[in-house]
Amino acid sequence: MQMESKMSAVNVVGPEKAKACAERLLAIVPKLMQTLRARMRAGRAAELSVPQFRTLVFFEHNPGALLFRAAEHLGLTQPSASKLVEALVLRGLLQRRACEVDRRRVDIALTPAGAELLAVARKSAVSAFTGSMSGLTEMELDVIYAVLGSLQEVLGADEAAG
Repeated sequence: MQMESKMSAVNVVGPEKAKACAERLLAIVPKLMQTLRARMRAGRAAELSVPQFRTLVFFEHNPGALLFRAAEHLGLTQPSASKLVEALVLRGLLQRRACEVDRRRVDIALTPAGAELLAVARKSAVSAFTGSMSGLTEMELDVIYAVLGSLQEVLGADEAAG
């Protein structure tokens, strides 16, 4: 794979280049998620579905977050998010606890078992993507790393948590 030829395919400038990048990103993300799903199914060490994985990552980055925030992040309705969280609570991977400041509020957070299982799942996912990129040159990896850093800043990936 020659990155130079892939990058020169976008011979446009300004807003049109941004649009071309957005279209390419939208084309790549489904394949990225498909690879993640396939790897997690194949490994089964973590025994997590991708939605469960994303839910644990969300609460890892947002301990004590409210259910409606998780639902927004996951693109689910509140009832669907509630079922997903409840299944993870029953497995001992998440815990619900009454908020000390507002008793009407229920905080949700990872349990130690949830954090451990998430670490195993993350290791499996990293391994899958590492293998996929093993044939790239150092320069290609440097470019991808820099671009992913820029995307992280632009898209606010740190705030979005996973």
